[in-house]
Amino acid sequence: MSISIQTNMAAMIAANNLSSNNNFMTQTITQLTSGYRINSSGDDAAGLAVANGYAASVSELTQGVLNANQGVSQLQIIDGGLSNISTMLNRMQTLATEAASNTFTGSRTTLQTEFSTLQGEITREAANIGLGGGNSVNAAQLNVFIGGGGGATSNSEVGINLSGATVDTPGLGLGGASVSGATDGLTVGAANLNTSAPILVGGSQSFAFTLIGGAGGPGVTATVNGGSLGVTSSQAIQSLNAQLSAYGISAGLTSAGALQFQSSGTFTLAAVVAGTGTGGDLTGGAVAVPGAPTALSATDGTANAQAAIGLITAAVQALGTVQGKVGAGENDLNYGISLANSQITNISSAESSIRDADVATEAANLTKAQVLEQASVAAMAQANQTPQALLALLKS
Repeated sequence: MSISIQTNMAAMIAANNLSSNNNFMTQTITQLTSGYRINSSGDDAAGLAVANGYAASVSELTQGVLNANQGVSQLQIIDGGLSNISTMLNRMQTLATEAASNTFTGSRTTLQTEFSTLQGEITREAANIGLGGGNSVNAAQLNVFIGGGGGATSNSEVGINLSGATVDTPGLGLGGASVSGATDGLTVGAANLNTSAPILVGGSQSFAFTLIGGAGGPGVTATVNGGSLGVTSSQAIQSLNAQLSAYGISAGLTSAGALQFQSSGTFTLAAVVAGTGTGGDLTGGAVAVPGAPTALSATDGTANAQAAIGLITAAVQALGTVQGKVGAGENDLNYGISLANSQITNISSAESSIRDADVATEAANLTKAQVLEQASVAAMAQANQTPQALLALLKS
């Protein structure tokens, strides 16, 4: 290669290498100070696209974990309400069992008051947790989006099917449950006594009862005397109640005006004496002769209570089914959270291997770049001195 004053090739080569070494050092410093291997698309376009996909997946899963935790919290709220309803059902079962025995000597009215209060409270709490007729927002298909399913919604959601899971009193089949005998009665005859016309004028009518213990138990007879003027049906009812109240038996009229007996304990109407006198009697002549009419069976407060026991048992099973769905949903969400957290860790690691800088390598590269830059500067200085040597050739 010839030596030229016009073109200093050595200096040009040194300048090019100095520029390259300076760019290398700048890139190395950028990676060390940012912590990223890829700081612009030009650093690694293909790698940046993959890393961005990983970053998007991590963002999706991170929010999905929050969604799942909120879902678990919501199910725990529902679960707490169901547990409380279960406790109330247990109390109702206790009340029904107590009232179902015909040896019960307390007041079924008192039992019914508490029973009805519990029915109302179950309905209120069911609505409060969104599983009641008045508020059934949670009685539906609940889907919690967690993500990580590769775009397939079915693989990215956890579903909890609470459709139709209403646990209020009607939803559990307890709307008609009762532990009181108030709606049970022994109707006698078909006479409509909703009249003020006198009956049993100059005559009387008797009703014989067998109390707790069946045919061999104690008996009591109540007689209505009409007297010469007779009595109204209202007066006859008052007379019967005055004689029977001490035995837990009460007389009254049905909605159709027929005579009906009720009791807080079991009784059997053992005999009905046909009414004498004029103006009719309390049975409308349906029972014309003394005796124990087999068509008239015992009544008490136990029939409703025994039916309530069966209804409550079914309600407990229905509630347990809902509790099982809620519990399974909680477990599924917790499993989903564990998977999502695992995916976040592994995907973040994959992203890091592409995007993040290797600090040890880049530190070594920085040292290398500094040495090369210094060497380039020194070499360029020497190259710039070469043309001056040509001046010696011009001296003579």
